[in-house]
Amino acid sequence: MTTQRLPFPVPDERAHLFVDSYADMHDLVEDLVVPDGVPEAAVTVLRTARELLRQSYYCYEFSTVAVMHSLIAVEIVLRDRIPDAGKKPLYQLIKQGADDGILTARQAEYLDYGRQIRNGMAHGQTTHAVMPPAMAVPMVTTSFTIVTELCTAPA
Repeated sequence: MTTQRLPFPVPDERAHLFVDSYADMHDLVEDLVVPDGVPEAAVTVLRTARELLRQSYYCYEFSTVAVMHSLIAVEIVLRDRIPDAGKKPLYQLIKQGADDGILTARQAEYLDYGRQIRNGMAHGQTTHAVMPPAMAVPMVTTSFTIVTELCTAPA
């Protein structure tokens, strides 16, 4: 039996469209800091989203995964903040959050857009979606911002 070894990571050729080196990836994500008061489950998810963005230097598609992952953190916090959230689907949490004033109209719009992308990928309707880091970073930043605002606002 022959064992195949995977090669060491090499930069994705598309990475050079937005940065010159892997070290520059740090600059893209350095402001994505998880504040105190965020539930540990959401902290872990947000940190993973941030690292996926950095690693998109080697695997361009990771930027799309980072966006999807950051939405999980928002959902975790919404479930924590919305009374009787139970197992409601995300679209209901977004609507209830907006109706109850937990989310602004703009936040709800962003989250619904992200939810539609996520659902398309999760249910096989979108089979190949590549979101360039230039587009993914602001979306992940928005998730970080929403989580921060939800976790620092009075319940």
